[in-house]
Amino acid sequence: MQFYKWGDAVPEHALEEWRVFSDQIENADGLLPVVWLDDLLRQQLGELYARLPTHFSVAAFLFLIQRAEEEHSPFRNWEFRNLPKEERPDYRLGFAIGKAMALAGFQPQEHPDALLNRVLGFIGAGHFVRPWRDYGLTWSVLKWLQYLTQVTLKEEMGSIAGDLQAPVWDISYRYRFFIWIDSRTPFKISRLAVELCNEHGGDLLVELEDHPDKTAMQAEYDRNQANRLMDLIAEGKIDRFSLKEADETFQADEDSFWGPDCHERPPLPPAIALKR
Repeated sequence: MQFYKWGDAVPEHALEEWRVFSDQIENADGLLPVVWLDDLLRQQLGELYARLPTHFSVAAFLFLIQRAEEEHSPFRNWEFRNLPKEERPDYRLGFAIGKAMALAGFQPQEHPDALLNRVLGFIGAGHFVRPWRDYGLTWSVLKWLQYLTQVTLKEEMGSIAGDLQAPVWDISYRYRFFIWIDSRTPFKISRLAVELCNEHGGDLLVELEDHPDKTAMQAEYDRNQANRLMDLIAEGKIDRFSLKEADETFQADEDSFWGPDCHERPPLPPAIALKR
């Protein structure tokens, strides 16, 4: 899944998020409670569920963890700090979700891990407060999932996942996560890798390589940046992969999700592209 970052994002953020994801995966022995999201998608989307990409629930669940980590910051709702509690949109949304989950007897109602507990709140919002039926005529599945993680519709919302038509002028950084699923256990993650991208979605580290057309000053700057990132990757034992490697290694499924006219749609492997 491709991720977009608003604001002052830098490549180091992607490396830090790989660490957050890896810690969560390791703590769960590879088996995160993806079933929460998968059940929500099956229930809410009905027949449309079958059109989702393979293992969509796993990738989207990692996105929910990422958004939970962002929303966990005490400064996220700082602008509401002077409002009475009953008027704060974050309090009102949280109260509505908690009340609906309690009345419906939804299980589980909480999780000891702070990030997963917040993800559980997102899932509750999708079931009871912001169901797909209220948004499906105007929003994509990804935009709906995004809204489940937001207090309001305001655009200051941290990361965006997979939105291939994200406005370039508002996006500071983009990167991809690649997820390997255990073939014997549904939803179990056996490997997680990251690709750092340039502003156009290409491999950042390839862009930073020496090139005869670069000026000496630009080449030195890019070389220093590449060395710094590679040092961080080595120190953190971060697993790297790329979209190019994926195209060369795996056979892509037929796409019925993005559609052929989607802007910036990931390029298909030549073997499939030639058949269309």
